Amino acid sequence: MSERQPDAPRPLIGRNAARAWLVGTQVVMAMLLIFWLPLAGLSVMAFDTPRAPDDPWPLLFVGSIWSWPPVAFVFSLMAWMLCWRYGRNLLAVVITTLPLVFPLAFGLVLLLRG
Repeated sequence: MSERQPDAPRPLIGRNAARAWLVGTQVVMAMLLIFWLPLAGLSVMAFDTPRAPDDPWPLLFVGSIWSWPPVAFVFSLMAWMLCWRYGRNLLAVVITTLPLVFPLAFGLVLLLRG
C-alpha cells in the first residue's frame, strides 16, 4: 500500500471539496442563465442610441453581455480538466469561480441599493 511521505506537501483543498465546489458553482451558473436571458435580450437595445455609427461602446457592451455563457462554459471545462487530470484543485476552484464574480457583484449591488 502506498502511504504518503510525512514531509510531502499537503494540498490546500481536497479533491472532494474541490469537486463539490465545482458542482455548486455550475449549479449557480445554470440558475444565473435564467436572469441572463432577459438581460441579453434587452442589451441589444444599446444599438438604438442616437450616437455615431462608428461608436464602439454599444458593440462592446452587447459583446460582453453575450459572451458570459461561453466564457463560463470554457472556464468550467478547464476547471474540471485541472481537477481530474492534473490534480490542481485550488486552481480549479479559482478558475470556476471567476465567471461568477461580476454577476454576483452586480446582484449584491442591486440588493444593497434596493
